[in-house]
Amino acid sequence: MRQKRLDPQDKQITERLMQAAEFVFAEKGVDKATLREITGRANVNLAAVSYYFGSKSDLTLAVFSQLSTRLNKQRLVDLEDCLARAKAAKCPPELKAILEIFIRPYVDTGESGRLFARLVMQHRIAPTDLTRAIIKRHFDPMAKRFIEAISLACPHLEPNDFFWRYAFMIGTVVYSVADLSIRDRTAQLSEGKIDAGNARDFRDAMVNFLIGGMMGAREVQAPVSKARSRRLAATS
Repeated sequence: MRQKRLDPQDKQITERLMQAAEFVFAEKGVDKATLREITGRANVNLAAVSYYFGSKSDLTLAVFSQLSTRLNKQRLVDLEDCLARAKAAKCPPELKAILEIFIRPYVDTGESGRLFARLVMQHRIAPTDLTRAIIKRHFDPMAKRFIEAISLACPHLEPNDFFWRYAFMIGTVVYSVADLSIRDRTAQLSEGKIDAGNARDFRDAMVNFLIGGMMGAREVQAPVSKARSRRLAATS
């Protein structure tokens, strides 16, 4: 990404470009968004993207970085508040509250949340040095703090159990939010019994699923049927 010393007017233009890009990316997806649509919405010349950012890819990274900074900062503020309240009450933090804080930027911020999920998923599918740098700077400290908080909420498990579980949580949340077809599929499979467009139901179902994944024992024994139990007893 190009680094320029910007005067106030230049800063205003770059901010308009990023706001326009965020809107168009969220509406059409990064791949289908065109520079003409972005610059038209920002009311700037088409060449402005090249001048201020270098390319569409660089503009995308700038939007990703800005979203990451804004949304993750709020997540950490909310998490620290949750942990402080638990400490004051002299009890472990509530796992449900921690998970709700984690998924909030994805499900409670409208199209920005969906774009955020798509950009994270794009990094996971095709990481670059620049996206790795964004993840290291804006996500890794937050991730470590959430892993620590989740381990405090689940004292029956070892802290190291949560590194894989955190990774699985990311996959669940990002895929479920970024892929709109999952809701249509759910409505289809339930034959209309599930209102897939209900945001609260969607969020609650996700949190309940994640609670089960985080709270589960390290090793789960498959249940033995009564018939098999009788056979085992007969041979013992």
